Amino acid sequence: MVSSSQIQKKAMERAAVRDINTHGDIQLICFKLGAEAYGLDIMQIKEIIRHQKITVVPKAPCFIDGVINLRGMVIPIIDLRKRFELQASGHLRNRIIIADVENRIVGLVVDDVTDIISVSKTNLLPPPKMIKGTEATYLGGMIDIEGGFLFIIDLDKMLTAEEKGSLDVPLEK
Repeated sequence: MVSSSQIQKKAMERAAVRDINTHGDIQLICFKLGAEAYGLDIMQIKEIIRHQKITVVPKAPCFIDGVINLRGMVIPIIDLRKRFELQASGHLRNRIIIADVENRIVGLVVDDVTDIISVSKTNLLPPPKMIKGTEATYLGGMIDIEGGFLFIIDLDKMLTAEEKGSLDVPLEK
């Protein structure tokens, strides 16, 4: 399991070398939803926290679980299982990834954060052609690792403009 301080340290290191990196490598936070592995660009991750009490917001989109108060900030929480139309988990989800989605801070509920990896952009494979419509837009590609695939999510394309607008909540308490 990866700690929040490791994530923050890696993000700072990545920011320091991003401008001088000519190999086109990206660092990914890897997480699980059920048996499937996914990755997010570490540059969009602020921190990872344990699951906490979520306050339900009436009439929120179906994939929004509600909001949390994180050090005085109201943060909308997106349930990635609901967003990706996956079956609900039978166990308590234990991590929330705090991320930046086009200058909006959101929390992403995942089953577990498993690793931080560095991959070459040249190893990125296109999403499968069977994935069409909106789902294809936020799947940034995939990487073949250890005989399986890691699906890379493009957070900036995960939500429609209307959905992003629904995330606008007061940031200060």
